[in-house]
Amino acid sequence: MAIHAWSQRVGTLWCAVAGLLIVGCASNYHTANVGGEQKVYRVDHQGGKTLVYETDVQGRITIYDPEDPMAKRQAAAQEVAMKKAEGLDPANSAGKRQPKEPIYVDLAPVELDEQMQKAERAKGAVADQIRSEFVADPMIKLVERNQERSGLLKPHLSAGVDVEVAPKVSLKEAYGIDRKTGKPAKILAVVFEATITSQAPPATYKVSESGYAQRNLEVSKRFAKQVKQVILEKIGPNIPVH
Repeated sequence: MAIHAWSQRVGTLWCAVAGLLIVGCASNYHTANVGGEQKVYRVDHQGGKTLVYETDVQGRITIYDPEDPMAKRQAAAQEVAMKKAEGLDPANSAGKRQPKEPIYVDLAPVELDEQMQKAERAKGAVADQIRSEFVADPMIKLVERNQERSGLLKPHLSAGVDVEVAPKVSLKEAYGIDRKTGKPAKILAVVFEATITSQAPPATYKVSESGYAQRNLEVSKRFAKQVKQVILEKIGPNIPVH
């Protein structure tokens, strides 16, 4: 990928992007209600909080940590409630997409922050790299976007689309540890984020991946892998047959 080599000075630094990677064992949960919206946090043994999922005033759920047990239970409960409301038997898988059938994905234009726009030597290189990861997947079929739609997420996706992915890429300064001196040093990190929205059943997931700016290709591959896991493992089994 033809992307600007941002800095030679960060070659020996170990990247530990504060606030993006959280290590620890969850021991409790905390629920906060603000303006009719409910946010559920996982609290570790040191008192650190990680947002697991949130529910807006309309009851729509956005999941931030798909692997968290609480988020899994909430997503399952929402699916059961939706099926009951539609008069469907939750145990009946009839009418669902078959495992080998493709999943139709609308990949929104990549949003680059100002620093990333300046760093991108070949315009569209970042978007092309992300897109290539999805094109190579045998189960995911990218669909052409409706030019009349904006890049913002819509409550309902275009006809024939199962999932919408809205990616964002940014450059941020962070602190890591210089391996030679053992002292904190400033580094440049690349951050990939995505909001993943499914139409049926309605659900929203958010994923992120970060690392050395000069290793953006590796980071983008890890990021795409996360997004595809959500599409194939979390959303795919519940998509209705076309």
